[in-house]
This record gives sequence, C-alpha cells and structure tokens, in this order.
Amino acid sequence: MANADQQPHIVLITCHDLGQHISCYGVDAVDTPALNGLAASGVQFENAVSTTPVCSPARGSLLTGRYPQSNGLMGLTHSPWWWEIDDGEEMLPELLGETGYETHLAGFQHVASNADCLGFDHHYSQERDAGETAAAAADIFADPDGPVYAQFGFFETHRSFDREPTDGEVFVPDYLEPSVVMSEDFRRFQAEIEYLDNCVGELLNGLEATGVRDETVVVFTTDHGIPYPGAKWWCRDPGVEVAMLMDGPGPAFAADTPVTDPISHVDLLPTLLDLASVPAPDRVEGRSFRAYLAGETDVAPRDAAFTQYTNAGKEARGIVTKDYILIRNFGAGRTVTYPVDADPTDRAPSLPPSADPRPYAQLYDRAEDPYNLNDIANQREAVTEELSDRVRSWMARIDDPLLRGGIRYPYQNRARKDLLDAGE
Repeated sequence: MANADQQPHIVLITCHDLGQHISCYGVDAVDTPALNGLAASGVQFENAVSTTPVCSPARGSLLTGRYPQSNGLMGLTHSPWWWEIDDGEEMLPELLGETGYETHLAGFQHVASNADCLGFDHHYSQERDAGETAAAAADIFADPDGPVYAQFGFFETHRSFDREPTDGEVFVPDYLEPSVVMSEDFRRFQAEIEYLDNCVGELLNGLEATGVRDETVVVFTTDHGIPYPGAKWWCRDPGVEVAMLMDGPGPAFAADTPVTDPISHVDLLPTLLDLASVPAPDRVEGRSFRAYLAGETDVAPRDAAFTQYTNAGKEARGIVTKDYILIRNFGAGRTVTYPVDADPTDRAPSLPPSADPRPYAQLYDRAEDPYNLNDIANQREAVTEELSDRVRSWMARIDDPLLRGGIRYPYQNRARKDLLDAGE
C-alpha cells in the first residue's frame, strides 16, 4: 500500500464501442470476470456519461477534462473528418509528467494523428495488438523509479468482429429488433468483449506480478456506446452511456454499492489529478470526485452530464440526469421510431427522404424508458423547459459555436481553400 504522502501509480485502460455491455452492468449474456472483479474491488459508476457518442472527441475529453467544443476536437481525427485538438491544450500525460510522473502509452489512442504530441515519454504496441498491449504492463512496471502514468488502449471492441461467435445466450437491447442477423452480430460482438476482458485480466495480472497493484489507481472506461444503430453516433442513452470502473489505494475506493450520481468523462482528469495531489488547471471543466468518493462530503460534484454530437446536418446537444435525458437537435436528420429492424453495421436505420425531421427537443424518462423508445417532451413540458435552460446555459458557458451561428467543419475549410487556390 502506498504511503499517504506518496503519489500513486495511475493506469488508464480504454477500449472501443463498449457502452455498458458487460455483466457487472447487468448484461449476463457476456462473461467478463476481470472487469467484474475490478468493479467488485473498487467503484462502479452506474451513470457514467461520455461527452459524445464519437471516439476521438470522447477520448479528447478524457485527456483534457474539457468538452469537445472547448478543446476543438469535435469529431474524428481521420479522413474525411480531419478534426484536430487545439494547440495549447494540456493533456493528462503532460500534466502528470510535469510533476515527476513517468508516462507510457501502450496501444491505441485516437486523439491525435501523431501520438508524439500527447506528451508520453514511452510508447509500446504501436501496431495496436491487444496481446502486446496487455503484456506491456509487466515491462512498464518492472522497476519504476517513481510514480508512473500508463495508458493502455485496446482497439477492441470496434468492428470488424473477427472472432468466432459465442454460444449460448445473446442479449439484444430492446431498441433493436432481435432478428437472426442482429442476434448473430451480437454473438460476435460478445466474443470481442470476452476477448477484451481476457486482455484486461492479463494486464491486471501484470500489475500483480510486479508488486505494484496495491499502490496503483486503475481506471477502466470506454469511449461511448455500442456500435449499433441508435447507439454510437447518437446522443441517446445507448450512445453516451459508458462503463467506468475505478480501483486503488485509500478510502476513495471503498464504496460498497455502485455510485449512481452522474459522472462525465470530463471529470476523470481532475479526479486523477486530485488523487495524485496535483492541482488541476483553471481551464479544466470537469469536477473531481475524490472527496465525494472518500466520504469527505455528501454532496455529489454534479447532478447532470452534458453531451454533444457534431456532424453536418445531424448536430445535437444534450443533458443526462438521474431521471431524464434531453436531446436538443440542431440538424434535421430524420425521426426514427424504435425498436428498429436495421442492418447492424449501419449508423442509422435507412429512412426515406420524406420521413419527418427530428423534433427540436426529445425527452426520455430514464427509469421508465431506459432505451429511449418514447419521446415525452410534449407530455412533460416543464421538465423539457428546465433541462433546455440548462443546456443553453452550458452551451453559453463553453462558447459553443452553434450559438454563434454555426460550425466551421474541417472538410469545408479544406474545400474552400482548394477552390480559392484553384483561382490563383
């Protein structure tokens, strides 16, 4: 066990597209003993919320403690989106490195096209091989000279699903029709999850073997919801709900029951800095949960988490509380009626151009309707108005470009430059 005045080692484990589709979150069809063990020995956050249902900006929030509209990374980094995090953004490995932490990256990151700009001292498994990524833990912690921050990124459970499907039970959420095709696809998804869990178990065994497990804060989370229509790329509950498990030395990790208060991905950075006795920069927008987890206060750091989706013609902003999720749409899109019978690889069901545009506001009761099947914005107008006020205030606070008339998309910037250059 680390001494009270000793900075703990910190391990952040991330994966792709998992949502909360593991057994400790109630999906019994998936066998995830390593993640279940991490939840049992530490803290499980029942209402952990990504800032966005898209990979790169979600991970950008994890590493900066800031919303995508604030750090500039509002979409994917690769073609044809080409978003980039703003120059001057301070990220977790840099902030910890400045205080004496040795920083390591093993595997996948997807925050920048060049990982060298993220502030890590050492890199491993740059081909993103999951076995190599897990095995790197034993090398990183073989003989540390001081506190270590190690980030392990697994490409799993992103498509394509290459492992043999699982036998036995399969779980298809209620917003998707359990067709033969959909059920078979979920079997393959479950096989990817179980492989991921095995790799996490090997990683944790590496920490045990090197003797550092008891003095290490371990965090496991994912970027956003599962890779299915109505989840990934949507600000609905299935798109922004994420697994978040945290364990480590000290009273902050002694919870007997899951934490049900909302926690946002922007809160992870200030919480980890607080655990390491490192002050968070003033521009950090997240809130530390350390004192709350340690029982030093009964007041949760937040009662709501905010979300965003920035893709031309489908923009949305949202808020998630214990009771409700509100989505404010800024792009017409099309209204989808759930459950849907769709190609599991589609981001959205195929709808005719004549389909109705999305309403400006969509409200769902999370207890009565966890899969967001029934929009009650018109039935509970007072709730819709109150939560809309909070979304508007949040957008103003972070200077959301949607309140300033629109978003300058990287593709548009490139296209405009190409046109102007052609005329010279």
